[in-house]
Amino acid sequence: MLDVRQFKESRGITSKEMVEVAREQFPKYDKYLHSKVERPNDYGIRPVLALESAWESAFASTVPQCRRKDNRRLKARIQCRMTEREYERLQRRFKAQGFDTMQDGVKYIIGKYLEESK
Repeated sequence: MLDVRQFKESRGITSKEMVEVAREQFPKYDKYLHSKVERPNDYGIRPVLALESAWESAFASTVPQCRRKDNRRLKARIQCRMTEREYERLQRRFKAQGFDTMQDGVKYIIGKYLEESK
């Protein structure tokens, strides 16, 4: 037996979407009946197997993918916005100073700033 509420929450779908799928096979299925189907212990109403199968096939692709574990050595992140002109100037300056990446240059600047504040 399908736990409708848990199925809905695990797939990140709304009751309205489930009702729309149910109406394709059962035209008189509505949000009021769906509310009762979500609470079978209170109302004693469960969906038929055909409806469970329809929901599983309609919402099979909406299962969220697990995010990959962040395996970075440096986990904290800093971000800022700037004009393209400033960004290009900064890139040229970092390259001239011998930094391979933008991250190396920014890390160097932050390190200097933090040492000055000691």
